[in-house]
Amino acid sequence: MELNPIAKPVDRRMRLPGDKSVTHRAILFSTLTTGVGEIHGWLSAADTEASLRVAQAFGSTIREQTSERLVLVGGGGASRWQEPVCPIDCANSGTTTRLSVGLATGAKDQLTIFYGDASLSRRPMGRVADPLTELGAAIWTRKGGQAPIAVRGGGVRGGTVHMAVASAQVKSSLLLAGLNATAPLTVVESIATRDHSERMLMALGAKVDTVEEQRGFRITIEPHPEPFNAMDVRVPGDPSSGAFWAALAALVPGSRLMLEAVSLNPGRLGFYQVLSTMGAKVRFDERGRDPEPWGDIEISSSPLTGMDIPPALVPSMIDELPLVALLASQAAGVSSVRGAEELRVKESDRIQTTVEGLSRMGALIEELPDGFRVQGRSPLRGARVQSHADHRIAMMLTVASAIADGPTTLEGGEAVAISYPAFFDTYRSFVA
Repeated sequence: MELNPIAKPVDRRMRLPGDKSVTHRAILFSTLTTGVGEIHGWLSAADTEASLRVAQAFGSTIREQTSERLVLVGGGGASRWQEPVCPIDCANSGTTTRLSVGLATGAKDQLTIFYGDASLSRRPMGRVADPLTELGAAIWTRKGGQAPIAVRGGGVRGGTVHMAVASAQVKSSLLLAGLNATAPLTVVESIATRDHSERMLMALGAKVDTVEEQRGFRITIEPHPEPFNAMDVRVPGDPSSGAFWAALAALVPGSRLMLEAVSLNPGRLGFYQVLSTMGAKVRFDERGRDPEPWGDIEISSSPLTGMDIPPALVPSMIDELPLVALLASQAAGVSSVRGAEELRVKESDRIQTTVEGLSRMGALIEELPDGFRVQGRSPLRGARVQSHADHRIAMMLTVASAIADGPTTLEGGEAVAISYPAFFDTYRSFVA
């Protein structure tokens, strides 16, 4: 796929695809409800289709499905699920797999098996299997803690789990298991992670209590084996998808971009806060809460200055860190990202693939064990680059091509279908 540089400043207002994290949860949590719920503005993509397969295996049924609207009849709660006849294909979605493992622990005496593609099968599932096993769940993985992963439902005790890794997926899996535990279940985080699950569970009627302590956060969920009433969910725009266009606007002089009706969940705004600190003009305008805060984000270009990203900021912008590397390559001074080992176990090793791709385009970037260091103000040139079947890397390199000297050839661009099927159509509208 050949990509051409942008010919003019960005100047537009735009709506983004529905938030992937919220869509995953709205679909999966429907299995815990009775009645009919509408998910308006949902993201239809390969990852969320995986969650839809799980929801259907757990008893939810589709009443209506369009590009804008998904109407589901709830699965009635774990006590009503029928044991899946076949293993469930989670494709490339780690969110689907990890959250579904927590759900499956509630289906007493039922065996559920989850598997995925080659990429998913390399990603660490022991981080959910191990703490759930310590709480009494029966879970099996491949040697090394990788998928396929099998769950025999029932047996989860209450208790306290200290998170070994800052991960909203792991936290969510534990909280979902806590709904059918024998006593309250508490998750302790040293670094706050995004709270989409807590917000949606509370909106459904679960009792979730979050307490900030001196050394982190303590989230406790009370058992709730009975089904919830179904509810309608309005999915805001995805700030992670919007980050690519925000970066483009920040990098092209004279640009101004308004992202409309996007999620303003504080756990999702780390990238935009870093963008502001680096010198871009960023303005937030909250317009509502239901239950996620949402509103508009305005980004205007301005000269950028490099900065160091501390480990505490990493969870709020883990998916956008490859974009930070791109921004840093055009900022004055030296920038660094540390404490981001999690990038090693995404769809690709995103530390290695970010450094490889940007280096080929002329960036002065050095790979670190837990991140990277970038020397700024390096002119980029068109080159042949690889996505390594990673949607975030494909999109980051596409934005890099917009400011490069000469065309760029991207191999593996089809990976964007995982989270943003219309990405290249939107990109072409910017560069035309």
